Amino acid sequence: MSTTISQAESARIESAIQAAVSGSWEEFAKLTDVPFPNDASMKEQFEDSYPRLKQARGNWQMTSGIGVVPEDGTRVITVIIKAPPTVDIVLTLHSTSDQDDSAISIWTFFQQLNWDD
Repeated sequence: MSTTISQAESARIESAIQAAVSGSWEEFAKLTDVPFPNDASMKEQFEDSYPRLKQARGNWQMTSGIGVVPEDGTRVITVIIKAPPTVDIVLTLHSTSDQDDSAISIWTFFQQLNWDD
């Protein structure tokens, strides 16, 4: 199992960011293959995060990490979007595999807490 982001995962990340930049909750919500456990909570995260990305106007850097669950090979992908001058945004996804037919779900999309402020 690869510990690099697959093409399907990368496309989903990019689509989620583009939906956020456009401010489209409907498009963002369609990007999860598994329903959100709590639609209201995810919408709240989206509504807080998308204006921050919009304000950054594409001026951000992304870093990511992948954790592979040994028991079943599923993957938890965390993407940090450093979007000055606002706080960073954390996008977390779950992927069933690194294959193109992987089921990919969005778990979180929230602002990074900064304890130094």
